[in-house]
Amino acid sequence: MKTVRELFSELDDWKAYKPSSTMSSIAKSNHIIRLKQEIKNRIDVEEYKDYILLKEER
Repeated sequence: MKTVRELFSELDDWKAYKPSSTMSSIAKSNHIIRLKQEIKNRIDVEEYKDYILLKEER
């Protein structure tokens, strides 16, 4: 299982990737969606509640 740090690194790599075809573009989108979901599933919202609420106020 990858660490959250590794998932973020992979997400950054996929965001920087420049697809050369429609299929590559679809694959890029799917990987980004999957990685974001996996990161969301691994983060405890309650632990970061104060930060999230503070961010919303700005």
